[in-house]
Amino acid sequence: MGDVILTTPLIRRLKEVFPHAQLSYLTQDTFAPLLLHNPHLDEVMAFPSQGSLVAQWQVYSQLRRRRFDLAIDLFGNPRTALMTWLTGAPIRVGGDFRGRGKLYNVRVPAPATEPNAIDFHWRSLEALGIAKREPRTEIFITAQEKQSASEFLNEYHLDLSRPIAGLHPGATWPNKRWPEKHFAELARRLVDHHVQVLITQGPGEEKIALEVMRQIPPPKPSAPRNAVILLPVLPLRQLASIQQHMRVFVSNDCGVMHLAVAAGVPTIGLFGPSQPQIWFPYHQTDGHLALWHEIECRPCHKNFCPLGHLDCQNKLLPERVLAAVLERLRMRS
Repeated sequence: MGDVILTTPLIRRLKEVFPHAQLSYLTQDTFAPLLLHNPHLDEVMAFPSQGSLVAQWQVYSQLRRRRFDLAIDLFGNPRTALMTWLTGAPIRVGGDFRGRGKLYNVRVPAPATEPNAIDFHWRSLEALGIAKREPRTEIFITAQEKQSASEFLNEYHLDLSRPIAGLHPGATWPNKRWPEKHFAELARRLVDHHVQVLITQGPGEEKIALEVMRQIPPPKPSAPRNAVILLPVLPLRQLASIQQHMRVFVSNDCGVMHLAVAAGVPTIGLFGPSQPQIWFPYHQTDGHLALWHEIECRPCHKNFCPLGHLDCQNKLLPERVLAAVLERLRMRS
């Protein structure tokens, strides 16, 4: 999810440079909905990741038949390199990787230093002589989707005129998860500040979200009804439209974090073993903030803590995150 969202600035820039060209975007079918209603795209092609070999081969065949003039491979794995070559496009842009790099005729050299995730993709356009511009990521939510999100939240008796904060405790790898007890403590303290809290979850993260809810202490008698609500697993576009009703979103380093930024929500990203300077290319002037606890062994990029203590996550305390949330709520008030 994050990989697709982080390429959206390039979509906008390509349409600026080639306003009369038909711009098609090929992505995994799971994430194709993220690009629907994007005014800079003429077509979203969905690759059936779980489909039959016949269905997948039909996509390969279609790429060949379409006779594209330009193909840019922003992912650069062996399969996408083959897809790019199969287009037969006269101009094929991709990373100068050993072996598969020969399938491109405009090769993007490896960067001398580690750029952030958006700048990494900009290099593909710069190889064509296209200067980078505004790096803002975006997802385009329709008026109907916004209205449906309002109706959905009204069913939970939320007051949409009062502050709503979103918390996302899930992530693919254990090392990227801020402890459930910290999320629970943050939720409790936000309720004490009269903030409505929505806990979001993705597929396979149900146990994590339920554990956070279990650890939240009972609210004070003065707390509003439904102060903390656990949302079900939602389709990506519905989740983004609901995020737009939030005044701040707190998330582990995962795709939903990038979705919140693209939806225009001030987002606090919580980082353990990964590098925020690469994976959080967002500006504090827009309300975004990356938080982490600096220790000697980070960033380790490990999926599980090799030392067994996960101090990079455990020592990032709820008090620090709470202060950042309240600051953003004051900014949005």
